[in-house]
Order: sequence, then structure tokens, then C-alpha cells
Amino acid sequence: MATLNQCSFIGRLGQDPRITFTPAGITVMKFSLAVDEHIGKEKNTLWLNIVAWGKLAENLFQYLDKGTQVYLQGRLIIRKFTDKAGIEHQGLEIIASSIQVLDQRKASIPPKTIQAEEAKDFQINPEKVKF
Repeated sequence: MATLNQCSFIGRLGQDPRITFTPAGITVMKFSLAVDEHIGKEKNTLWLNIVAWGKLAENLFQYLDKGTQVYLQGRLIIRKFTDKAGIEHQGLEIIASSIQVLDQRKASIPPKTIQAEEAKDFQINPEKVKF
């Protein structure tokens, strides 16, 4: 049976991206993405948690900051975690596979699309990485 887990969004970064590294030295970039939806005169904002790994994170970090508009493709995962009180929670994340910067507030930066596939030697299962 065929399955598909792919999503695409255009939105603006809600904060400057944060870079961290796994114990194995793999780069992880996280940021929130605001996606506006207009229904009549009403505007709703969907906030998404985005995670980019490896070369995708390394290559794009310098181009992104709060308010940057991007076109993002990725896959949806549900991450389970336990808080300090021992209560289990679930959260949705988008694991980015491609990010394209749409607005160029820095005129010297050319439009850039980076795909996760550019890092062919990079293989990781994000669901198994602990932070």
C-alpha cells in the first residue's frame, strides 16, 4: 500500500532560528513558522514548529531571521515527550526537506533553495534523536 507524508507552506519565521548540535555533531536548526489563512475578513495564523537537519540547516541558517518569508516543504511527525511533572504530551513538527527564501531583505543575497537531498551522505531518523 502506498503512503505519502508531504506538506508545503509559505510563511514567515516567528523567531530567529536556533542552531544546536546532537552529541554526534549533527547540526539541527529549529524555528517557528507563521502561516496566515484569510477567510473572508478574518485572518487566522497557524504556528508550526520546523526542524531542519544537517547540510540543509547549515546552509540556510545564515539567510534566515525573524520575519523572513520562506516556502517550505517537508514531512509531518508527531513527537511524544514527558514534561517535568511526568505528564506525557504530543507535539507536531515539520521536518524540512526543502526551504526557499522568498523575500530578500539583504540585497546581496541571491534567492536560495536548499534541499535536504544535497546532503546525500546524511541519514538520520529524527524521531530517535534525544535533546
